[in-house]
Amino acid sequence: MPKKVLIASESAYRRNLLSEMLSSYIDITIADIARNGQETIKIIETKELDVLILDIEYKNKEWLKPFNLFIKHFNIPTIVLTDINPKEVNSFEIPLISKAYDYIVKPTGIWKDVLPTIKEKLISKVRTIDISKIQKIDSKSRLLNKNTFIQQSQKLRMKPDFQLYKNLESSIEHRAEEFFLEMTPTTITKLPTRVVVIGASVGGPRTLRTILSDIPRNFPAPILVVQHLNHLFMRQFVMSLKDICKINVKIGINYEVINPGTIYFSPGDKHMQVTVKNNKPCIRTFEGEPVNFCRPSVDVLFYSTARVYRDKTLGILLTGMGSDGASGLMSIRQEGGRTIAESEETSILYGMPKVAAETGAANLIIPNYKIVDEIVRFVS
Repeated sequence: MPKKVLIASESAYRRNLLSEMLSSYIDITIADIARNGQETIKIIETKELDVLILDIEYKNKEWLKPFNLFIKHFNIPTIVLTDINPKEVNSFEIPLISKAYDYIVKPTGIWKDVLPTIKEKLISKVRTIDISKIQKIDSKSRLLNKNTFIQQSQKLRMKPDFQLYKNLESSIEHRAEEFFLEMTPTTITKLPTRVVVIGASVGGPRTLRTILSDIPRNFPAPILVVQHLNHLFMRQFVMSLKDICKINVKIGINYEVINPGTIYFSPGDKHMQVTVKNNKPCIRTFEGEPVNFCRPSVDVLFYSTARVYRDKTLGILLTGMGSDGASGLMSIRQEGGRTIAESEETSILYGMPKVAAETGAANLIIPNYKIVDEIVRFVS
């Protein structure tokens, strides 16, 4: 069935151009167009829709205001087209960015020339949205009560396939492996706590909100997270988590000491590692080369954590495209740590966790709504 799309934009020209771009594909139908927030609400209430394309101009605060108020109540996947500049960002004014399914930064220039340059990217994002999986993630209680849920094995019934792991590892660029994925021993007298590390890509922000908001107060370990997200949006995503999480959430700072009861996110467009300084585990952030075509890379975090925390590590790989994180998850398992891959049933994109499952890197393969219980059990 063609995906039914609603386009909302203050510009008649951009509404028409976007409509022409998307309707050129047989599996996309333009259900309607809206000029403002009021029209968008009315259309969503009266029509069956699959996707909202929300074209925003950040400086037009009055036009943007209604969307910031009701975006949290949307059940419709929203792709935001934005002109946002990081110097103008105020996280509290644009919650719709962090709550959206995905985003595209619009190129600058004359619209008739530059908008077509994002055509393929926009169409690809619309076509790959899995409506049924998004509905599952939006309704955790419905998932919990679903009698027909087919659970993947909670424990692998076979030994990890280390040959598959070696083949996967060898596909990583040698330079990246040499400098970023090293496993030489570290010298540290005593680790103060266990640690939880999480990696996610496409669909991750929504899933991370669900998981991290349920982490209890007085959580006795640190949580480090790599989410594939542009630096333009990392700050507002982290700020939005502060409102719903019971423990501290922040972006990691180069060489700060890792403390329990804090969630550290890698900066956008920078890798984040665990290192040791003055006999204490610390965060290191740096630009470096992309690993698995990603920066930040989940593998960079996972390898370094396995190296420092070893068997006191819980590694979790969530929804996402590609294989980033699967090799690092295996390194955690080899060091005696615990490993989890999100199951296909709740993954918006079953790529990264699928590789982890197929290579034997994951001790557990479970839906995302069961992950918090495993985190609490591990640190206890």
